Order: sequence, then structure tokens, then C-alpha cells
Amino acid sequence: MKIIDIKTQDIRFPTSKDNLGTDAVHVDCDYSATYVTIFTDQKDLTGIGLTFTIGKGNDLCCTVIEYFKEFIIGKNVEEIEKDIASIWEKITNHSQLRWVGPQKGVTHLAAAAFFNAIWDLISKFHKKPLWRYIIELETRDLLDKLSFSYIDDVITKDEAAKIIDQKKTNLPSNLDDLNSTIFPAYTTAAGWLGYSDEKMKRLVEENLSKGWTHFKMKVGQDIERDIHRCKLVRELIGNKNKLMVDSNQIWSVNETIENIGKLKQFDILFYEEPTNPDDVLGFKKIKDAHPDVNLATGEMIQNKVMFKQFIEHKSLDYCQIDSCRIASINEILPVLLIASKFNTPVIPHAGGVGLCEYVQHLNLINKFIISNHELLLSEYAESCSEHFENPAIIKDGGYVTPTNPGYSVKIKDSSLNEFDYNNGTYWK
Repeated sequence: MKIIDIKTQDIRFPTSKDNLGTDAVHVDCDYSATYVTIFTDQKDLTGIGLTFTIGKGNDLCCTVIEYFKEFIIGKNVEEIEKDIASIWEKITNHSQLRWVGPQKGVTHLAAAAFFNAIWDLISKFHKKPLWRYIIELETRDLLDKLSFSYIDDVITKDEAAKIIDQKKTNLPSNLDDLNSTIFPAYTTAAGWLGYSDEKMKRLVEENLSKGWTHFKMKVGQDIERDIHRCKLVRELIGNKNKLMVDSNQIWSVNETIENIGKLKQFDILFYEEPTNPDDVLGFKKIKDAHPDVNLATGEMIQNKVMFKQFIEHKSLDYCQIDSCRIASINEILPVLLIASKFNTPVIPHAGGVGLCEYVQHLNLINKFIISNHELLLSEYAESCSEHFENPAIIKDGGYVTPTNPGYSVKIKDSSLNEFDYNNGTYWK
């Protein structure tokens, strides 16, 4: 069964008109996907992958993927599955493309979409949802498919194998029993910064009625308004439910230290992305100034090396891996393993096109074969879910376990035809 073609589409949804996704720095988001389809000589077997952007620049990711095609076209699916670690290294360390990286920015976003499509293809080939395909692999086989380059000073394959093998002893003899798992989530749907007080109040009340207990809201443009909004939401959800805030990198280190002091009164579970996402030492200064608060970051951390530094230096309390910012399963699982070694809880970022669909698999992999941390939580933002054939399903404030083969991000043909930025009916 061979790869015969790869198609890339620039898909953009006009979400800016409704202020969906707005925060302190991203004020006009058109939620977008660099959408990859891998075709095989078996018509009913394709691999689907994407990376998430917010409009302009999505086309750049599409362009970069054109350079990746030569690495798998003409190869058998079984060959790609066996050699996926080598293919990952060749693409992410391409002798010329790495000059506009390396392993960061547009080239890495493109690599995420490309390898997400490959993993989707492989798990469909085995007729399993991605999470189950991963947990059923022999430990050494799984680790040989991952990338430990530049992080083996913090975690080796032998250490990783011990973590996984120990966790696997807790798996049930019949893995079908795992299909009933509900993975706890928090909602961001009510907290976008562009929403009026009235809209936010209505959405919070709706989410409370649906059983949500954890709420995140955006802050950062004006501290007095932030205080007002936090007071409003805290009064609505009561003291038993959890509140988190996200300032999307807008504050300096000193501003963060000052503003956390003003927001502490609202009993914040964590402060997300308070400052520059690369500033490991800045985050540490914030932690030193406020040792009693929790910092969360990860959606803009560019690669596993940066995660290594944040986690090892205890500059974050919650690790928010993003399924499309770093380059797919090959890199995500090593980050989860580092987090497990340092007993750092993982709360994946999911505010974007297809991210909820992706993280439902990552949550289960982390829960079943990697993490020993008692805190289990993941973001749910309901971003453009109506466009997916098999969107993530929420029940009682948590993710229902996906059982369809693959990685769950196939967009409906009708949505592709409408929102393709180059040929879609909406953008003409």
C-alpha cells in the first residue's frame, strides 16, 4: 500500500466577525488550518493532518509542506511506520530548511501538520484510534519512533521505558474497558476577551448548567477591567468551582509580578502565559516573587528543548503542550515523559481548529502509559467543532473517549469547499 499523492489546503474560518478566540494580543482571529491529506493507492485509506493558525501566514505553512512530500511519496505505509523516526529527523533537520528554523516557527508548524497526517494514516491502517494504537505498541517499538535528540541529558530511552512499563502494569487485561473513560476538562468558551459582560455572563451560566466546574478567561489589556471581569465570573461560578486566567504573553516580568498581586484575591488556579513564552528565567523570577501561585505555559513553546528547560528549572507548574506547535507525536510524547519524570502535570492547550480533537488522544496516552500525577485536566474550547466529521464529544464536563480509527481531524467536505482560502465559495 503506497503513498501516491499529498494535498495541502489553506482553510480559513471567518471567526473574527464573532470575536471568537480574541485575547490581549490576538484581537482579530480568523481560525485557520493548514490541512494535509495523504492519499494511498487504496482509495478508502487516507491520512489527514493539520496545524492551527489564526489567518495570515497559514499559506506559509502550506508552502513549506511542499518540500516534505518527497520524503514519503512512493513509500509503503508499513515502511513509513517503521522508519518514522528517521523521516522526522530528516525533515526537522533538513540541511537547508533548518536555516529558517531550526525546529521552530513556520517550518515546525508545517512539520506538525505533516506528521499528524502520517500518524493518522498509520493508526487508520491498523484500524485503531491513535491513542489505542500508541498504548498497544511494545514499549521499545514506541520509543524508537520518537525523538530524544537534545534531551537525553534529562531523560534517556531507558528512563522513558521504565516510566511506560510501570504505567502499563495498571492497564486492564481488556483494553476495551478503557473506552468508557471520561477525561476531565475545563472550558474557555465563555472567556474570550472580546466578549461583552452580558455575553460572558450568559455563556458562563450556560456552561454551569451543563456541568462545567473549571473556567478560564482571558485577561491582559487593562488590569482594572481584568479585575472587574474576574469578580464577575467568580461571583457567577462560586467558590467551589475553579477559575484560571490567560494573559497571552502581553505583560513584562515586572508587570506580571504586580498584576498577579492584584488578581490573587480571586483564587486563581493558574496564570497562563503571563509573559514572553521563551523567557525561562523570567518565569522563574515570577515564581520566586509569588511562590504560592501556579504558572502555566506551553502553547507557544516551540520545541522539546524549550520544554526541557522550563520543566527542569521549575519555571512552570502546568505543562500545556500543543498538538500542532511542536512536531507531532514524535516530539510530544518525549515532552510528556519529561513532565512525568519531574512530576509536572500536563494540561494540553486546545483553543484552536482541531486541537480538541487532537488532545483527546494525547490526554489518554498520558493518563494510561505516562503520567502518575493526580491532576488530570485538559482544555476544551469548542473551536469550529461543527466543521469536523467526528468532533470531540463532551459529557459531564469531560472528553468522551474516541473510538473511531485515526487522529480525528477530518473536516467535512462541505466546509472544505466553502472555506478553502484559494478556491472556497466563502472567500470568492
